[in-house]
Amino acid sequence: MRRHAFEPARLLLGLALLGIAPAHVLTALGRWDVPLPVLLSLLPAALLLTGATAAVTHFARRRRCGAPAAGSVRR
Repeated sequence: MRRHAFEPARLLLGLALLGIAPAHVLTALGRWDVPLPVLLSLLPAALLLTGATAAVTHFARRRRCGAPAAGSVRR
């Protein structure tokens, strides 16, 4: 099996969705009362956090590999 790069953004999104899903299920079953605005804001918040993590990871890997910045011109 080939090795692949560790993607912290995917891990973070998976853990966030694993936390959000039971909240939705327990609210639907009536066993836990979470306000609807809180439930509706959890997914976009998780996606924003994941996007920020992916951006930081991308720039950290790019800097470590020594790749030129996007706006730089090589001569």
